[in-house]
Amino acid sequence: MAFFALLAVSCKPTEANYRAAYEATKAKTEEKSTIESTVYGNIRKQEIKSGLVTGKDTIPVLEVSVRCTPGVSTPDSVGRYSVAVAQFKQIFNARSMMSRLRAQGYASATIVENKEPLYYVLITTFNNSAAAVQSYKNVLADPAVRCQRGYPCLFEPTVYPLR
Repeated sequence: MAFFALLAVSCKPTEANYRAAYEATKAKTEEKSTIESTVYGNIRKQEIKSGLVTGKDTIPVLEVSVRCTPGVSTPDSVGRYSVAVAQFKQIFNARSMMSRLRAQGYASATIVENKEPLYYVLITTFNNSAAAVQSYKNVLADPAVRCQRGYPCLFEPTVYPLR
């Protein structure tokens, strides 16, 4: 009887087991998805993710080959260093977020895109890294700014100036 009680207690599923099963299923699903692996998956692989160490902090940096989004951004409106808060597959969603940010007082919020296109929403943009780092910290501290998972981050176009 004690054996069965011990067996029942030791067989409880744990959050770690659920997480491992979820991750395994997710990986298999992504492998089978032909659109994701051929189009957006390849673009994501071209992104360079690194970190900038400032003092005791490491700030995530995303380097992507992008261009200006027609009707939204111009080469003059996007600096060498920006703070990105989201990435979208649909321009409508990116424009909606940009409009909300502008209404919250971030007048320089804009959108850039890569060749697929994936749309990146930039909340602020600068020509020097120190100002971008300070803006990143301000965005983190602003409870009104809702970022996507993995954001905010510093954003550097791999080719600058943009066209």
